[in-house]
Amino acid sequence: MNEMTLTPALAEQTAASRAASGAVTAAAAVQKTAPAARAGAVQDTLKMPVLLSGWAARSATNGIDTARLFAFGMDLQTWSELAQMQQAIVERLTLQQQSWLQGWAAWNRERAEIRGANTVTKLVEQEFNLIAQIGQLLIDQTTNLVALQENIEVSYAYWLNQKLGALSSTAGVQTPVAAVARA
Repeated sequence: MNEMTLTPALAEQTAASRAASGAVTAAAAVQKTAPAARAGAVQDTLKMPVLLSGWAARSATNGIDTARLFAFGMDLQTWSELAQMQQAIVERLTLQQQSWLQGWAAWNRERAEIRGANTVTKLVEQEFNLIAQIGQLLIDQTTNLVALQENIEVSYAYWLNQKLGALSSTAGVQTPVAAVARA
């Protein structure tokens, strides 16, 4: 017998056997990594209350120290520094808004340039790619806004600490953000 007489049936069996073997190998890999994935999910779930409580404590401390600053009087320099901080925040928000709009403009261009798909596979691929890009735009915008908010809170707390000195609620205390950032 030559190779040609056995090839079609044998080739089908071999291909099916390889596919089944590959699926079993992939399933085994998923089973091996599942405990680590569960542990990671639990760890992330436990981290959220710690981060949120740190944010709440920082906000409360900033509020208390702001009240102390107002109680001791505000001079022209303090008002000027507050105005400068607000201007910096507006500038950062403006840059973030420009980035957001540029991202949507790029998405619109790509959407307009998509050629008609000649198969369902290509159509599905193109549409899900566009959906993924929308998701990335939302992730980037949300992450940037939260980062700005955290930056404002920490910078403001530092500024209050400098203004109030020993009267500050955080005088000589490490901020929760710095502790979390090191971990």
